[in-house]
Amino acid sequence: MFVTANQFNVINSQRGYGVLYHRDNFKPVIWLSIFTIVFFGFRPVHHIFGDTVVYDEIYHTLQTLGTFNSEGATQPENDWLFYLFMAFCAPIMDIYYFFAIVMCLYVAMMFTGCRKLDFRHGASIMLFCLGAFSFYGYAVNGIRNGVACSFVILALAGVCKGDRVWPIIMSFIAIGCHKSTALPLACMFFTFFIRAPKLMYFTWISAIVLSLTFGEYIEMFLSMISYDDRLSSELNLDDVDGVIMEHRFRWDFLLYSSMPILLGVYILFKRKIYNNTYLILLGTYIYANAFWILAIRAVFSNRIAYLSWFLYPIVLAYPLFNLPVFPQNHSQKVAWIFLAHFGFTTVMWMLGK
Repeated sequence: MFVTANQFNVINSQRGYGVLYHRDNFKPVIWLSIFTIVFFGFRPVHHIFGDTVVYDEIYHTLQTLGTFNSEGATQPENDWLFYLFMAFCAPIMDIYYFFAIVMCLYVAMMFTGCRKLDFRHGASIMLFCLGAFSFYGYAVNGIRNGVACSFVILALAGVCKGDRVWPIIMSFIAIGCHKSTALPLACMFFTFFIRAPKLMYFTWISAIVLSLTFGEYIEMFLSMISYDDRLSSELNLDDVDGVIMEHRFRWDFLLYSSMPILLGVYILFKRKIYNNTYLILLGTYIYANAFWILAIRAVFSNRIAYLSWFLYPIVLAYPLFNLPVFPQNHSQKVAWIFLAHFGFTTVMWMLGK
């Protein structure tokens, strides 16, 4: 909150389009990232941190028996690279150092991707990521998915900068950590070759119409063709710990997801300004989000939503710091959007308490 308030003042002090040419001071965000790695990485093993306890049990089994527990949700053959790394770490360090290294990968790869995307404003974009609604959950709970998606950000940055080998390597690592990332990666490569804004929005709106009309049938179809066994089970799940869960259309999630998309409508069709990097970022987000909309009634649809939500802060921030989005008081409006983005996370946390 302190670093965000300070950055708000820096951005708000710029005149006109000054923020587009102002170079960030990276030191506060670097120190905040290091603090986040240490503070979350060495967290206690407790149920309040979700799957932290599950990973501790798997890790303890590896340390004592030298093998994975075949029961439950552990499927090392699916996310083989992450579990291979876990098997490497288990004999030589305790669980806290393992979590710290995973947290370091999660944050460092995200930071590197933001800086590669936009060297001038990489710190501000990273601060958008640290203040995002989904950042904390995938730092301490869905850590495999979080790490994998950070590598996707690196792959995406490489694609936007015209690299050829780097995105392939990062994509390989991402899928090895969590194979569900094949979805945003496929969206990324599709958008790289077909940068058609009208097609993006037609796909997203069509997904809403189809989900409202044929939602249950689409869920059944997706569960049959799913490339991810866990994703398939979540689409079919009806109860959690014996409690019957309701499958319903999540208008609240859809409203949250639509913010970068609505901003894109204003930028692309109203202001008619964009660059190739923004089109690739926006297209990847929209196509991945459209897939989630088709499966929006799933009990744990937020896990599917994260396959687009991890890009939410980047898709929101990148045009604000690189394109003359607002004809008047651009820097001041960017500052207030920046503050509102973190404010939303803060309010949701307070409501959750």
